[in-house]
Amino acid sequence: MKKNVHFKALINYYDSERGGLVSPISSGFRSTLTFPLESKSYLGIQTFSDDELIFPGDSATVDITLINAEPFLEKLYEGMDFELSNNSQTIGYGVITGILF
Repeated sequence: MKKNVHFKALINYYDSERGGLVSPISSGFRSTLTFPLESKSYLGIQTFSDDELIFPGDSATVDITLINAEPFLEKLYEGMDFELSNNSQTIGYGVITGILF
């Protein structure tokens, strides 16, 4: 079952020197997203245009689908910032540039 994309965001991925990515990532990469003033974190699937690879230190516009976040979706807005983490390590940050649902 295909999930609908919830929003588009500009994400800055930290390089390994800042504790971020060590190797490139591709579409389908899953990370935890933490939003301000929200006590719960959400799993997000990231989809990149043209199935490109994203390298440590890159910035990219990404489509994001949140998993099991239906009650939270109505709180999303353009300009909202968030952190990305993987295994409890912050790997980047992003800003919502468009709501798509």
